[in-house]
Amino acid sequence: MSADLQQSMPSLHPEALAGKTALITGGGTGIGRATAVAMARSGTKVVLAGRRVELLEGTAELVRAAGSEAAVVPGDIREPGQVTELVDKALEAYGGIDVLVNNAGGQFQARAEDISLNGWRAVHRLSVEAVWNLTHEVAVRSMIPNRSGLLVFMVFSPHRGIPGMVHATAARAAIENLASGLALEWSRYGIRSVAVAPGSIVSEGLEQYTDQARREWEQGVPLGRLGRPEDVSEVIAFLATDAARYITGTTIDIDGGANAWGSGRPVPTKEP
Repeated sequence: MSADLQQSMPSLHPEALAGKTALITGGGTGIGRATAVAMARSGTKVVLAGRRVELLEGTAELVRAAGSEAAVVPGDIREPGQVTELVDKALEAYGGIDVLVNNAGGQFQARAEDISLNGWRAVHRLSVEAVWNLTHEVAVRSMIPNRSGLLVFMVFSPHRGIPGMVHATAARAAIENLASGLALEWSRYGIRSVAVAPGSIVSEGLEQYTDQARREWEQGVPLGRLGRPEDVSEVIAFLATDAARYITGTTIDIDGGANAWGSGRPVPTKEP
């Protein structure tokens, strides 16, 4: 957990989200943890989902320290039965789900020619199939009957192919399209749907990449630094407030200007 997460002052009024419940996947670390804390500071009750219970419990402690309530539901959202159980427990705990933050995802860095079909499927099963299944379950069982809700989908900035990540960028492009499509279909139920596109964020997920890769990404950010989880979480919390009630069907870049700048890298060397 960053020092900023512990010490930063809340950006929103402490009751801006009072009475709301948020379900956050991947809630044990990084952006998921920061989002839980940011929303809790404004009164949101939080349901934390993820595979590592000890990390979820750590986030729950921070949520309670921020003055709100947290329910921990460990499990694997790739398994349909566990998705149903997750939604069951969220509804049992708080009666409804006002905000779904589809934060869980996973990818690995590899050259396109080295990505096997199994590797491709592993990424898409978590980042596309599981996201859709959970979103559908939450919408049908809570948001559509209640005629309200916010769906948040995590995608990538920059919005184009990224070397070494074609499997992951393809998956996130699908989710970005899903977010805008659901905004069109489910607006009749009062449901908003927004994609959030972080750039390179300093978190557990970034640790798998080399120092050289991280330096290259930093050099392509006009604001001159990599992002922090709190840079993203504060925006997500704002989107859940009434001030954002007219925002839907769009993608919000949180990337320090990286998408606007472009690649900023030399083209690959030609193979002999």
